[in-house]
Amino acid sequence: MLSLVILATMLALFTVLLVRRGRDATAGETLANYLHALINGRTEEAYHFLSAADRARESQAEYRARRSLGSGLVAGLIAPKVSFTIETAETENGRATAVATVTAPDYAGLMHEAMHEAETSGLPGDNLEAHIFVCRTISHYMDKYRRETVPMRTGTASFRLVLEKGGWKVCLEEP
Repeated sequence: MLSLVILATMLALFTVLLVRRGRDATAGETLANYLHALINGRTEEAYHFLSAADRARESQAEYRARRSLGSGLVAGLIAPKVSFTIETAETENGRATAVATVTAPDYAGLMHEAMHEAETSGLPGDNLEAHIFVCRTISHYMDKYRRETVPMRTGTASFRLVLEKGGWKVCLEEP
């Protein structure tokens, strides 16, 4: 009988700890979940990681319109190349500051290269010729960066989080 009580107590304790761990993500884990959702174009999911104050300032539809990755064609090619690490997440009195290092393609360099080629080659005035030129140019870069290494850039970003009833939430605006 005693072993049954001990077993039931251990099972109850294990269940409480397991359920609590699933609900109580740390500030760093919350930021990682937010960044994963944002990078992969899951704006509805990312929106739920925002603070109540940010959600009150901007509806989910407005957030989606501002943060959408578009049709997903380009995002599908680029998102797997984007990575991040949460460097620090310091918490105090229900507030947190977290620093993430984000590595992504060097968009400024890539755009500069594409714009330079468009300027030198000249965009044709005729609609049909312009269509062919743009498709050929985009295809050229897609093929080029499938064969070659995509130039990457790494930077850090600081994020603020606040502890709310539902756990840690990302603050985009000053609370």
